[in-house]
Amino acid sequence: MHEIYNVLLFEFPYFKKINEDRRTLLCNRTKLFIDGTDFIPKKGLKLTNRMIILIAACSQQLTLGFKKHYGYDYFDKIIVYPEKYLSTITQKMHTGEMNTSGIIVLSWEDFYKGMSIDDNAQNVGLHEFAHALEFMDIANKDVDEMYSACLDKFITIGRHYLKNNPGKIFFRNYATTNMSEFLAVATEYYFEKPKEFFQNEPELFEALDDAYQQNILSKNARYSNESTKIKTISGEEIYGNTSSLLNQVGEVIAYLVFNGFAGFITFQMPILGCILLGIGNYGIYHFLIKSSFMLYSDNVKIQQPLARILFNLMFPRIVSLSSVVSYSNVLYVAVQETRNNGLKQQWDFTNWKPDVEYSFSVCYLFEGKLTYAKLSSTCQNLNKVFTFLSVKKKVATRFEGELVKF
Repeated sequence: MHEIYNVLLFEFPYFKKINEDRRTLLCNRTKLFIDGTDFIPKKGLKLTNRMIILIAACSQQLTLGFKKHYGYDYFDKIIVYPEKYLSTITQKMHTGEMNTSGIIVLSWEDFYKGMSIDDNAQNVGLHEFAHALEFMDIANKDVDEMYSACLDKFITIGRHYLKNNPGKIFFRNYATTNMSEFLAVATEYYFEKPKEFFQNEPELFEALDDAYQQNILSKNARYSNESTKIKTISGEEIYGNTSSLLNQVGEVIAYLVFNGFAGFITFQMPILGCILLGIGNYGIYHFLIKSSFMLYSDNVKIQQPLARILFNLMFPRIVSLSSVVSYSNVLYVAVQETRNNGLKQQWDFTNWKPDVEYSFSVCYLFEGKLTYAKLSSTCQNLNKVFTFLSVKKKVATRFEGELVKF
């Protein structure tokens, strides 16, 4: 640990920009990464402890804001060449690459140069580890939940950005290759030119800052509780749950009666009774605990669950979750099919069938934390809803766990 600290203090520019607590955290995570990774030198390169420490620290630079899932567990091999090398995949000279089999390849010469010059947004280490994080998210391999949710938002905004700014983007041209390269290049700018990034493209910067959770510009009130400042909904209704409080109370009473009946049945037929109790308790959870939502043209209304409404009436000074949320704080809306008679093919929104039930969830930021509201529906206009969210509001949309492209 002493060796790691000294190497980073004298040779790793990022180390000098963070406080002592985060330095300690970075050293600990760097050691863990080294212990779990096989570093393989090529072409006669003599791989020293110093070189291994710097490469490992670069990986942890990206994930230092994560509370867990920061170790790139899927990528257990790092191959290091002394300089640019001929890729066996592309048959071209590379400075680095991410291999989906769990390998990261780096040119030491280019890695060290990119790390040492920390204000030109050309850092092959950050670039390749950004690719690795994105791949783990796509493949659902041990990824941070906040990063995954915010990455969907960033990609959605990025698609709009590339479509509407042909040939005039803030980043270097390589970012226009595809969305993966756009993310990797934007990551280099985020760490090495954060002020210019924020000044030129604040919407993209905010989404990436949320993903990496580093508050790299030390902005005061990074989460300004924007959602709590909005008091009323505005604009036309787009989609959502319209259950009234009276209906919720009635449904809860019905489930309580159902539970009472299930409890009586349990004495006669324990297995059947337990099944019925499980169904009844899920119903109570649905109406007492789980939040739902409605989409409006200007913001999202979060329908408080009955339990929270009663709690707020009893303890009015307790701060509750916001009832109205700005679209700028909404990360994604996800849909999962929960009941199907086999009449709809996946992704075919034009053939939406009324006898198919879906579970909807909205994920949004509240005071810097991921917050969710859910509902079930037999919605027949999902294409309209998704188009509105993705195109109009730049909110990511997921169907059956997959990010939907528009």
